This record gives sequence, C-alpha cells and structure tokens, in this order.
Amino acid sequence: MSSGISEEGVLRRLLEQVNSRTPARRVRLREAASSKDPHYVGKDGREYAMSREELERIASALSKRGLYDLRLPIIIMADASHQQPVWRVEGEDECAVIAEVLGRPESESPSRMFLYGPHMAVLRRELPTTTVCLYVP
Repeated sequence: MSSGISEEGVLRRLLEQVNSRTPARRVRLREAASSKDPHYVGKDGREYAMSREELERIASALSKRGLYDLRLPIIIMADASHQQPVWRVEGEDECAVIAEVLGRPESESPSRMFLYGPHMAVLRRELPTTTVCLYVP
C-alpha cells in the first residue's frame, strides 16, 4: 500500500527545508555595512540578520588582499562528489575571506576552495551570520 508520497518527493521537501536560509538575493558587503539593520532575505521569506563585527572582519580580510566588496552571505556548498564530507566555496573574493579566517596563506586562495570538518567548525564559529550552507543532491 502506497501513501502517495515518493522517496524523491520527501527528499526534495527535506532539502528545501534545510536550504530555507539560503538567500533569495545576496547583498553586497558595502550595502550591508551601510545599512542600519544589515540582513538578507532567505528563500523562506524571513530576514536573517548579519553581525556588524563579522561585516567588519570580512571588510578587513578583503582590504588586506586589495579587494573591497563581495556578495553576502558567503555560500558554502556541500560537495557530494567526494568519498568523505567536503564543502566547497567558489569565487575569488569569497575564497580570500575564507582563507583569511582560516589562517591559510595568500597563495591558497584560488577561486575555488575545498573545506573539511575542522575548517567548517572554525568557519561557522567565526562567521555564523555571514555564511550559509547549501545542500544540493
């Protein structure tokens, strides 16, 4: 007897729920920093506040590398193409910020960066309001 809900449908709804905090539209650092209430709107329609301290830290990390703006929140994607849990960040500016937060040398900030569990623990502790995890099937 079938309940009419497929496993694929359940998985799709679960992923939608888990990804509800992903931004409907990302905001520029400059825009967020000049706002009295820095936030982004998630796909669920809710507003998610971004910490001023984190915005300042990101601006500082960028300026050290001669960069000045990026889109927020920084999206960290689960990468299922590896045998172990791996996360991926894409974009030169985004990778520069992540490298600075993790203490990686400047040469290790390409336009794509792979992160593992210990990196994620540090990153989510240091930038909890300006990073968001995205899960894709």
